Amino acid sequence: NMVPAFHLSCSEMIGKWEKEISSNGSCELDVWPYIQALTSDVISRTAFGSSYQEGIRIFQLIREQSVYAMEAVMSLYIPGSRFLPTKRNRKMKAIDHEVRNSIKSIIHNKLKAMKAGEGNYDDLLGIMLESNSKVVEQNQDQSHGMTIYEVIEECKLFYFAGQETT
Repeated sequence: NMVPAFHLSCSEMIGKWEKEISSNGSCELDVWPYIQALTSDVISRTAFGSSYQEGIRIFQLIREQSVYAMEAVMSLYIPGSRFLPTKRNRKMKAIDHEVRNSIKSIIHNKLKAMKAGEGNYDDLLGIMLESNSKVVEQNQDQSHGMTIYEVIEECKLFYFAGQETT
Protein backbone atom coordinates (compact mmCIF):
# COMPACT_ATOMS: atom_id res chain seq x y z
CA ASN A 1 0.00 0.00 0.00
CA MET A 2 1.69 3.16 -1.20
CA VAL A 3 -0.99 5.62 -0.07
CA PRO A 4 0.85 6.44 3.20
CA ALA A 5 3.94 7.44 1.19
CA PHE A 6 1.85 9.78 -0.97
CA HIS A 7 0.15 11.19 2.12
CA LEU A 8 3.44 11.83 3.90
CA SER A 9 4.97 13.53 0.86
CA CYS A 10 1.91 15.73 0.32
CA SER A 11 1.74 16.64 4.01
CA GLU A 12 5.37 17.73 3.96
CA MET A 13 4.76 19.88 0.87
CA ILE A 14 1.67 21.49 2.41
CA GLY A 15 3.69 22.19 5.56
CA LYS A 16 6.27 24.03 3.46
CA TRP A 17 3.51 26.04 1.79
CA GLU A 18 2.02 26.98 5.16
CA LYS A 19 5.39 28.39 6.22
CA GLU A 20 5.44 30.53 3.07
CA ILE A 21 2.05 32.09 3.74
CA SER A 22 2.30 35.55 5.22
CA SER A 23 0.59 36.59 8.42
CA ASN A 24 -2.41 37.94 6.47
CA GLY A 25 -3.06 34.42 5.19
CA SER A 26 -2.26 34.78 1.52
CA CYS A 27 0.70 35.02 -0.80
CA GLU A 28 1.73 34.37 -4.37
CA LEU A 29 3.55 31.06 -4.62
CA ASP A 30 5.38 29.43 -7.52
CA VAL A 31 4.28 25.82 -7.05
CA TRP A 32 6.35 24.27 -9.87
CA PRO A 33 9.51 23.63 -7.78
CA TYR A 34 7.35 22.15 -5.02
CA ILE A 35 5.55 19.86 -7.47
CA GLN A 36 8.89 18.67 -8.89
CA ALA A 37 10.15 17.98 -5.37
CA LEU A 38 6.87 16.22 -4.51
CA THR A 39 7.20 13.96 -7.55
CA SER A 40 10.79 13.12 -6.69
CA ASP A 41 9.86 12.47 -3.07
CA VAL A 42 6.97 10.18 -4.00
CA ILE A 43 9.15 8.25 -6.46
CA SER A 44 11.89 7.85 -3.86
CA ARG A 45 9.51 6.69 -1.15
CA THR A 46 7.42 4.30 -3.24
CA ALA A 47 10.18 2.92 -5.43
CA PHE A 48 13.10 2.83 -3.03
CA GLY A 49 11.75 3.34 0.47
CA SER A 50 13.89 6.42 0.88
CA SER A 51 12.96 10.06 1.24
CA TYR A 52 13.60 12.79 -1.28
CA GLN A 53 16.48 14.01 0.87
CA GLU A 54 18.33 10.73 0.25
CA GLY A 55 17.60 10.78 -3.47
CA ILE A 56 17.96 14.51 -4.13
CA ARG A 57 21.46 14.21 -5.59
CA ILE A 58 20.36 11.40 -7.92
CA PHE A 59 17.49 13.54 -9.24
CA GLN A 60 19.79 16.54 -9.75
CA LEU A 61 22.26 14.39 -11.65
CA ILE A 62 19.57 12.79 -13.80
CA ARG A 63 18.16 16.23 -14.68
CA GLU A 64 21.65 17.41 -15.62
CA GLN A 65 22.30 14.27 -17.64
CA SER A 66 19.03 14.67 -19.55
CA VAL A 67 20.09 18.21 -20.55
CA TYR A 68 23.40 16.88 -21.88
CA ALA A 69 21.60 14.06 -23.67
CA MET A 70 19.24 16.51 -25.38
CA GLU A 71 22.21 18.64 -26.44
CA ALA A 72 23.82 15.54 -27.93
CA VAL A 73 20.65 14.62 -29.79
CA MET A 74 20.28 18.15 -31.18
CA SER A 75 23.90 18.40 -32.36
CA LEU A 76 25.35 17.11 -35.59
CA TYR A 77 25.64 13.33 -35.44
CA ILE A 78 29.07 11.94 -36.13
CA PRO A 79 29.33 8.15 -35.78
CA GLY A 80 31.41 7.24 -32.74
CA SER A 81 31.41 10.80 -31.38
CA ARG A 82 30.05 9.62 -28.04
CA PHE A 83 33.37 7.87 -27.44
CA LEU A 84 35.45 11.02 -27.95
CA PRO A 85 36.71 12.63 -24.72
CA THR A 86 34.80 15.88 -25.18
CA LYS A 87 33.84 18.00 -22.20
CA ARG A 88 30.19 16.91 -22.51
CA ASN A 89 31.06 13.20 -22.86
CA ARG A 90 33.40 13.30 -19.85
CA LYS A 91 30.74 15.08 -17.79
CA MET A 92 28.05 12.58 -18.83
CA LYS A 93 30.34 9.68 -17.92
CA ALA A 94 31.09 11.24 -14.52
CA ILE A 95 27.38 11.81 -13.86
CA ASP A 96 26.57 8.22 -14.84
CA HIS A 97 29.29 6.95 -12.51
CA GLU A 98 27.98 9.01 -9.57
CA VAL A 99 24.36 7.95 -10.21
CA ARG A 100 25.39 4.28 -10.34
CA ASN A 101 27.35 4.56 -7.10
CA SER A 102 24.47 6.32 -5.32
CA ILE A 103 21.93 3.73 -6.44
CA LYS A 104 24.35 0.91 -5.63
CA SER A 105 24.60 2.31 -2.09
CA ILE A 106 20.79 2.36 -1.75
CA ILE A 107 20.62 -1.24 -3.02
CA HIS A 108 23.35 -2.47 -0.67
CA ASN A 109 21.68 -0.76 2.31
CA LYS A 110 18.35 -2.36 1.36
CA LEU A 111 19.97 -5.81 0.96
CA LYS A 112 21.75 -5.46 4.29
CA ALA A 113 18.51 -4.47 6.02
CA MET A 114 16.66 -7.36 4.37
CA LYS A 115 19.30 -9.88 5.48
CA ALA A 116 19.12 -8.53 9.02
CA GLY A 117 15.34 -8.95 8.95
CA GLU A 118 14.79 -5.20 9.14
CA GLY A 119 13.88 -4.74 5.50
CA ASN A 120 10.40 -4.01 4.33
CA TYR A 121 9.17 -5.22 0.99
CA ASP A 122 6.51 -2.59 0.43
CA ASP A 123 8.54 -0.51 -2.01
CA LEU A 124 9.48 -1.34 -5.57
CA LEU A 125 13.15 -2.00 -4.81
CA GLY A 126 12.26 -4.33 -1.91
CA ILE A 127 9.79 -6.23 -4.08
CA MET A 128 12.32 -6.49 -6.92
CA LEU A 129 15.13 -7.69 -4.63
CA GLU A 130 12.88 -10.18 -2.83
CA SER A 131 11.61 -11.55 -6.14
CA ASN A 132 15.16 -11.81 -7.45
CA SER A 133 16.23 -13.63 -4.30
CA LYS A 134 13.38 -16.13 -4.67
CA VAL A 135 14.25 -16.82 -8.32
CA VAL A 136 17.89 -17.46 -7.41
CA GLU A 137 16.81 -19.69 -4.48
CA GLN A 138 14.34 -21.71 -6.56
CA ASN A 139 16.80 -22.32 -9.36
CA GLN A 140 19.77 -22.62 -7.02
CA ASP A 141 21.71 -20.69 -9.61
CA GLN A 142 22.78 -17.04 -9.50
CA SER A 143 22.61 -16.79 -13.30
CA HIS A 144 18.80 -16.98 -13.24
CA GLY A 145 18.45 -13.80 -11.20
CA MET A 146 19.22 -10.20 -11.98
CA THR A 147 22.75 -8.94 -11.49
CA ILE A 148 23.42 -5.84 -9.38
CA TYR A 149 24.15 -4.03 -12.66
CA GLU A 150 20.68 -4.95 -13.97
CA VAL A 151 19.02 -3.84 -10.73
CA ILE A 152 20.90 -0.52 -10.93
CA GLU A 153 19.73 -0.05 -14.52
CA GLU A 154 16.12 -0.72 -13.48
CA CYS A 155 16.43 1.81 -10.66
CA LYS A 156 17.90 4.41 -13.02
CA LEU A 157 14.99 3.82 -15.36
CA PHE A 158 12.44 4.43 -12.59
CA TYR A 159 14.19 7.60 -11.47
CA PHE A 160 14.51 8.91 -15.02
CA ALA A 161 11.02 7.94 -16.20
CA GLY A 162 9.40 9.32 -13.08
CA GLN A 163 11.30 12.57 -13.29
CA GLU A 164 10.76 13.11 -17.01
CA THR A 165 7.00 12.57 -16.88
CA THR A 166 6.39 15.49 -14.53
